[in-house]
Amino acid sequence: MGKPSRRFQRANAIEIAKVDDELGIVYGFAIVSKIDGEDYYDRQGDHIPEMSMMRAAAGFMERSRAGKEMHAGDKVADVLFAFPLTTEVAKGLGIETKRTGLLIGFRPHDAKMLDKFRSGEYTGFSIGGSRIVDEEVED
Repeated sequence: MGKPSRRFQRANAIEIAKVDDELGIVYGFAIVSKIDGEDYYDRQGDHIPEMSMMRAAAGFMERSRAGKEMHAGDKVADVLFAFPLTTEVAKGLGIETKRTGLLIGFRPHDAKMLDKFRSGEYTGFSIGGSRIVDEEVED
């Protein structure tokens, strides 16, 4: 059995899809699990399988919904919306997509942070979750 192919992070893999000025909400992928049907690995070589993303997102939305700034500090935003777009969910809804993962609606508490998304200074999200010890699993 060969090693799985690894698709490493591209500049547009996790991206801000839209900044809604009226509502002050930023939309995009917080987690990417697959691109073009292949497992996605970030710059650190981490991959979050779709089912792991679903479990983590359910717990996060139930208990936290905290947005952070640059992965540190206190809560500075709320995750108002979260949609786990897996291969099976997309198929069931008739959605064709190149990426799967967790789509979110992120509302910063501060207008300065929203400006950083609007200007392109921030190109991704920082959500307030915690990580458990890595465990290799077979799909």
